[in-house]
Amino acid sequence: MVRRLLKILKLITVILLVIFSLILIVFTRIDLAVERLEDDYFTDHSAYLNVNIPDLDGNQLDIKVHYQDYGNAEYPVVVLLHGAFSSSHTFISWADRLTETGYRVLMIDLPYHGLSGGFHDQITSLRRSAAVVKSVIDHLDIETVAIGGNSMGGGVSWYFTSEYAGKDGFSVSHLVLIDAVHPEMSYEDGREQLPGIMTTKLISGIVSQMTPKFLLKFVLDGVYGSDHEPDPDTVTRYYELLRRPGNRQSILRNTQEEEEGISGVERLEMIKNAGIPTLVLWGEEDTWVDPEYAIAFKESLDLADGNVIVYSGLGHVPMEEAPERTVVDLIEFLAR
Repeated sequence: MVRRLLKILKLITVILLVIFSLILIVFTRIDLAVERLEDDYFTDHSAYLNVNIPDLDGNQLDIKVHYQDYGNAEYPVVVLLHGAFSSSHTFISWADRLTETGYRVLMIDLPYHGLSGGFHDQITSLRRSAAVVKSVIDHLDIETVAIGGNSMGGGVSWYFTSEYAGKDGFSVSHLVLIDAVHPEMSYEDGREQLPGIMTTKLISGIVSQMTPKFLLKFVLDGVYGSDHEPDPDTVTRYYELLRRPGNRQSILRNTQEEEEGISGVERLEMIKNAGIPTLVLWGEEDTWVDPEYAIAFKESLDLADGNVIVYSGLGHVPMEEAPERTVVDLIEFLAR
C-alpha cells in the first residue's frame, strides 16, 4: 500500500514538473542585450545622458537616460513623454510632423523604460521622473518648452509644469495631457491586486521573464481602440524594449516614493492659476484611464470646451493609433 502511494506521488510529481517545464518553455523570454536593442532603437536623433537625481534624503542617484532630439535647435521646443510599458518611440510620427511645421521635439525614455536605466533602489515617482526630464532640458540649455505626455508621461508633465514653470527663468508655454494619469488616481490601484510574494526579488525575477509576444499582443489589442490595431512593428518594439535588462522586473518591484508636501490636486490648481494653456486629448474607448478623467482635468484646470478633445474609435494611446488625426489638433493648439 505504501509503495503504491509512493508511486502515485512520484507520478504526480513528474506530471507537475512536466507541466511547469512546458509553461516555462511557452512563456519564458530572456532579456535582450542592450547592445542588441541599441542596434534597432538607438536612432539618428538619439543620445545618452548620465544624470544625478536626489532622493528625498538628498542622496544622489545616478541614472543613464536615453532621449531623442528632433529638429532645428532654434525652433520652439516640444517635450513629449511616453506612458507605462512604452518608450519615446511612440511619438516618432508626431515628431516628424512637428519638425516639418517648425518645432524642435525632445522625446525622453523615462526611468525603467525604453533604453533608459532605472534607479538602483527600485523606487519611482513623478517627482523623480520630472527631475530627470529637467536635467535633460538643462543639459541642452533650453529655457522654454511646451510639454505633453501620455498616461504616466502625462502625470510627469503636469507635475513638471507645476514644479518648474516660472522658476529661475524657466517657462512652460503649453501643457498637453493625453489620456493622462490624474492626481486622484492611486499608484496602488494596480499593485494592490498583486500578491506580496510577486514583488520579492526572487519571484519577480522569475515571473517577469514570462512575457511571450502573443501575450503582449493581446494586451496591446486592449490598449488600442476599435478603429485601429497595433501593427507588427509596433508590437515588436514594445516586446523587445520591454526585455531590456531590468525593465520587466522593475514593473513588479518598483515602490512609490512617499513624498510629502504639495498634493497633486494642489499642483493642478497652481497650473490653472499660472494661466498655462492646456490641451486634453483622450481616446473615447480608453479602458486603462477612464475618459471621465478628461472631464476631471477640464474641471480642475477650468478649461474651455475646445481644449478637451475626445476621439471616437481610439483608445489609450491616440497619438500612436492615429498620429495624423491627432497631431493636427496639437499643432493648432500650439499655434494659438
